[in-house]
Amino acid sequence: MTRAARWVALAAVAVGLVTFPYWSAAWETSRFATTVLRDMLVFAIFALSLDILVGHAGMPSLGHAAFFGGGAYAAGIASQRLGTDQLPITLAAAVLVAALLALVIGLLVVRSEGIFLLMLTLALAQIVFAIAFQWTAVTGGSNGLAGVSRPTLFGIDLSAPDRMYVLVAATFLVVSLLIWSLMRSPYGRALTGVRENERRMRALGYDTTRLKLSAFVVAGMIAGVAGALSAYSQRFVSPGDAGIGTSVQAFVMVLIGGAGTILGPVLGAGVVMYIQRVLSSAIPVSETVLGLVFIGFVLLARQGIVGLGRAAYARVRAP
Repeated sequence: MTRAARWVALAAVAVGLVTFPYWSAAWETSRFATTVLRDMLVFAIFALSLDILVGHAGMPSLGHAAFFGGGAYAAGIASQRLGTDQLPITLAAAVLVAALLALVIGLLVVRSEGIFLLMLTLALAQIVFAIAFQWTAVTGGSNGLAGVSRPTLFGIDLSAPDRMYVLVAATFLVVSLLIWSLMRSPYGRALTGVRENERRMRALGYDTTRLKLSAFVVAGMIAGVAGALSAYSQRFVSPGDAGIGTSVQAFVMVLIGGAGTILGPVLGAGVVMYIQRVLSSAIPVSETVLGLVFIGFVLLARQGIVGLGRAAYARVRAP
């Protein structure tokens, strides 16, 4: 397939994805499928943001939900306290709060590695969770923040489920293209160099600490966007959005799909959300299934779904 043909195929897939609620309207399960696919795309954005750290910069984190939850709360609080449903305002609040959280946490953890990095990100994210849980006057505490209004953009009301889906799908495409471009740029290649051999990158004159900190901030901002979209979609934010369970969920998505790729975290998000949202209604042990799937990939296919696909393609192409 030529380069032009690939771009045409990708454009067709993108158009089909964004317009899904309209061409699937005749299906009996269209509304349910639209809701599930919307949630998959929200968590795909979240998983892609984590993969910037895990797959490209070599910084595994168990605290990424701090940015997701921070963005969700910021969007909801800005909407309620400022009395506005304007998307540019509430989304900007989410990105700003997530970026500030990422900057503070990044400054404290970027000089750590391995298990120490994991534990530090987990501990700092738990502080964010504790604030969300206990600051009842602002966040609603254990009851969460209910009644988050869906946004409007240039006078267009996005509260209808189909329009909310289009917003999420379009944002997913923009984020995917942004990350793809970023990782193919000199900046992205420098991050990969830090992941592969940080000492050599320092010897070449790169400020690796600043590079890793910038990756934290970029990943945090994108996670904040995902959190805001989740708040709009669910119209509710809870402390669990900033909790360890959400961080582990994103980590599992990245590892199942394949770290260091664009398609991997998206596929991982699809698998995890399908098990949690669809399979759970059919069998009572869906979480056990998810655990077994994760164990299987860790033991047998550490490159994830994308790695399995590449290996199968290589075998087919081999003479």
